[in-house]
Amino acid sequence: MSDPEPTSNEEEGEGSPTPRLLAAGLFCENCGERTGHRILRLDPRSDAATGRVRGVARCRVCRFTHPFEEVSPPPVEVRTIVSDGATSRPARLAVPAGARLAVGEVVPGSVPPMKIHRIDTTRKERVRWAGAPDVSVLWVTPDVGAVLRVSITGGRRTEATRIVLPPETEVAVGEPLGLSGGSLRIVALRARGHTWRRAGDRFTAAEVQRVYVRRTESPPAGRSVWRSDREIPSSRASSTSRSARSRSGPGVRRKRTVPRDRSAEGGATVQSAAPR
Repeated sequence: MSDPEPTSNEEEGEGSPTPRLLAAGLFCENCGERTGHRILRLDPRSDAATGRVRGVARCRVCRFTHPFEEVSPPPVEVRTIVSDGATSRPARLAVPAGARLAVGEVVPGSVPPMKIHRIDTTRKERVRWAGAPDVSVLWVTPDVGAVLRVSITGGRRTEATRIVLPPETEVAVGEPLGLSGGSLRIVALRARGHTWRRAGDRFTAAEVQRVYVRRTESPPAGRSVWRSDREIPSSRASSTSRSARSRSGPGVRRKRTVPRDRSAEGGATVQSAAPR
């Protein structure tokens, strides 16, 4: 646990060889329990990689100053289901014992980074967050970056696609969006449960759920030419279809014949179309 108040004997340089802590919960011999302590000095031999930290601290309850040595508990192996596209596979990830796992965050220390999508606890409950020892199964996916859904409008047509950006990348209304198939400009963003349309509205890619863009180049580069006006036929004959049409169309006009008379025997006799 960090403390916002600085200590007078703490060095303010970069590249310090030992981890710098301002405050932590340690066992106090005078109080007989774990209490909040101010870290006064850290031993240069402290090794954060192995979890062994030494130094001198002062209890905030009784003001007792004493040396301390803390050893972090070994990592906890958590069973995980890794989904990558249409395939899933079981795995086990080593997680720090004191880690707090939450949906939407990356598993601490995972290489490559794994993003948590579901947490099942040992009590057979599905929760939004839990401590590492309480987790039964983690459902994760490789953290490739922020996946943005993009709606591309060009004339009367709208296309849908997805792009992957680093989570810290800023996306703003009014700025271009680099995609293959033409120049695109962002006209709106969906973020934080609201659609933003004012030029200059800016969010990181991790906050954006959908991007609405419009083509600024018609036709797009590398595509066939779009025709906005209807082609006029060169003659009346070329514009008239002579082939049979579907039942929903008006059909083909045919020459009307004279009706046939029925004979006394019940048969049909074809009459001439010439006038009598």
